[in-house]
Amino acid sequence: MIPVAIDAITADHIRSLIENGVREGRTIEYKQTLPGPTDADKREFLADVSSFANAAGGDLLYGIAAESGLPTKVAGLPGFDSDKDRLRLESVIRDAIAPRILALQMRAITGFAEGSVLVIRIPKSWVGPHMVTFKGSSRFFARSIAGKFQMDVDELRSAFALAGDLPQRIRGWRDDRIAKIIVGETPVPLRDDAKLVLHVVPVDSFQNTCRISAADFTQSQIITGFPALGGGHWGYRPNLDGFMTFVGDPRSRQKPSAWSYCQVFRSGCVEAVRSDLGASDDGLPSIANIWYEKVTLEATARYIKTLEATDIHPPFVIMLAIVGAKGASFHVDARRLDKVYPIDRDVLLLPDVLLEELPRHLPRVMRPIFDAVWNACGLPRSFNYNEEGNWTADSLDGVPQEQQL
Repeated sequence: MIPVAIDAITADHIRSLIENGVREGRTIEYKQTLPGPTDADKREFLADVSSFANAAGGDLLYGIAAESGLPTKVAGLPGFDSDKDRLRLESVIRDAIAPRILALQMRAITGFAEGSVLVIRIPKSWVGPHMVTFKGSSRFFARSIAGKFQMDVDELRSAFALAGDLPQRIRGWRDDRIAKIIVGETPVPLRDDAKLVLHVVPVDSFQNTCRISAADFTQSQIITGFPALGGGHWGYRPNLDGFMTFVGDPRSRQKPSAWSYCQVFRSGCVEAVRSDLGASDDGLPSIANIWYEKVTLEATARYIKTLEATDIHPPFVIMLAIVGAKGASFHVDARRLDKVYPIDRDVLLLPDVLLEELPRHLPRVMRPIFDAVWNACGLPRSFNYNEEGNWTADSLDGVPQEQQL
């Protein structure tokens, strides 16, 4: 797979594949011409696409000549009609692969005298395995370094079992982490206040396909990419689970004074906790409605960007919770809101959000999480968003938020 977002791929990226002899493998394949209209062409195309989705994802590049798996030149696609050809290929995929592959992308790369190169980026799917259903067939394909292959019975059984229990395994891991936070089993001792808990979970971390190595923990760009939740002057140290950053002095024997940390697990999972939500005049916890959304958005954007730099890619599951939430209420603008009700439970688990690719508009994608917090306070939605779904309460540092999708 070309290691940049598909929208950032240029002709130079394509040329570098040839210059550097990037061989076909598990995540990339070259084709000189587009699939034709024959049944054989369609079957081959569908096998290629589904094999990437059922494995690690990858890029299909059309318009590249190759010999024995090595790209030799840009052949281009003479007569390529971007709109017409893309619609044709999308239709074949939509009608003959089940279940549907989500977040598949196509982009024509120009800048070659020979014609355009079409890149089809197929994400690794978490709802598979995907079956080719063309004209009544029922075939499953996956990929190895040697290319695509038809899955056998044992491989299918394993794929179905993994797909079926994956969401439960992820939520079970999060629930276990929440339980440990409640009883104080955290990487550093935290103040005994209400806590904001953010988890960023690479789906691949539950399929044993991604790990952060000990060498990665020493790289400054990796360390600085996982600041403690909410920022501030923080320390850093490795630990048994991976490494962590923190704000405060966790070594105090009298009273824990750390109030925020970010724990990065060797699997690639990230846990960030902030324990100083504050208290209102009646001593109950309070939530600064703009602050908690801003902190969550900025941390999520930074963490997923750093995971990408560590070669850990989407999909990511984003999960937010508030521990010690019972009785908490919002600090809000009283001119806009008549009543704000206290939260009625101690642990507030918010809806999960799945990022199948790096988002162009992270606030829009994460809005269901924030709406749920406002719902818990008796309010219809987050008023930090306008009617178009854009977050408007404050500036956001490093958060992708294109206005037009």
